[in-house]
Amino acid sequence: MTRAPAELRLVADRAAKALAAAGEPAAGDGVAVAVSGGADSLALLHALRALAGPRGWWLAVVTVDHGLRPGSAADAAFVADHAKTLGLPAQVRTLAPADLDQHRKAGPEGAARAARYGALWPAADELGCRWLATGHTLDDQAETVLLQLLRGAGPDGLAGMTVRGGRLLRPLLGAHRAETRACCAAIGLEWREDPTNAGDGPLRNRVRQRLLPLLEELRPGATRALARTAALAADERDWLDQLVAATLAATLAGGVDGQAPSDPPWATLPDGAPTARGAGTARLDPEALAGLPVALARRVVRAAARQAGRPVPDAAATDRILGLPAD
Repeated sequence: MTRAPAELRLVADRAAKALAAAGEPAAGDGVAVAVSGGADSLALLHALRALAGPRGWWLAVVTVDHGLRPGSAADAAFVADHAKTLGLPAQVRTLAPADLDQHRKAGPEGAARAARYGALWPAADELGCRWLATGHTLDDQAETVLLQLLRGAGPDGLAGMTVRGGRLLRPLLGAHRAETRACCAAIGLEWREDPTNAGDGPLRNRVRQRLLPLLEELRPGATRALARTAALAADERDWLDQLVAATLAATLAGGVDGQAPSDPPWATLPDGAPTARGAGTARLDPEALAGLPVALARRVVRAAARQAGRPVPDAAATDRILGLPAD
């Protein structure tokens, strides 16, 4: 039996360690791999394929054609054909303009993301998969931290993405984008390039093409350092969970109408993800809130919104709720 290339073993090892730390998936679980045709998602697919047999997982492939550019249908067909050659079930979901229009308030990038997850989750469910896995990398994490910094986000925003959020898995958050490309090249797999990623339009593109390379030039290792910042912020957030939950319970005036969430207060899922959150109204005691340290009060307000199944207020809205002066 031919041994897998070192580049594939490296990516698979990074995915295995991330998933082991997250404690999932379990033997017998199905994992739907979201594959765009790019190097990151293809490397993820092959890494999980290398891991699945010994761990008792089974895989399926889902891909979304956004219909926003020429060639997107061909990319989706490429993914479906590749899944077939691997003997894996696959689903192709094609978005209609209405799928994007309903999320237009989030902007073009946000609307595409929300519509994509709105298609991926039903596809995973139809395939009978408990989990959905995406190919977000360490570089994506570093970009997210920079974008959050530019937004003026607090510690929770700097925590970036998690390996596990609800039913969503991101096994490659410890792998560099260069490693996923090397993995695909080593197994002789030509990936598809999305031309919109090379444009200078969305801010993330400019962060990826200009800001992050500049930071790497100024301080080699900046990408991994930014990802480390996210990990440290996530640890701090997790540590605060119990304090926030206890303070929220003591601050509610009359409790919360509706069912409590199944996920911890910090868990954030992409738009379209299924949740078990109740739709209620959190009634916070203003006097109790006013007596809290500001940092804790902000967390309590956001946790209350999550617990009630409401949209989480941004930083400015949170401060307005607390009666704090605007910048």
